[in-house]
Amino acid sequence: EIGVNFLSYLTNIRIEQAKKLLLSTDYAVAEISERSGYSDYRVFTKAFKKAEGVTPSQYRRTFLEE
Repeated sequence: EIGVNFLSYLTNIRIEQAKKLLLSTDYAVAEISERSGYSDYRVFTKAFKKAEGVTPSQYRRTFLEE
């Protein structure tokens, strides 16, 4: 009904949550991965990079420097 499969939808929600946490908290990336629903930090980093084109650390650094 919404044009994407369930896994893509869930991943998008998790990545959006992670982006908010990266910019609004000083939590470690591993903590953010857990709070975003990923039990494995490496899986989170890979999914984040696929979705955003940069790692979570690079994302945080880029946006906080601006």
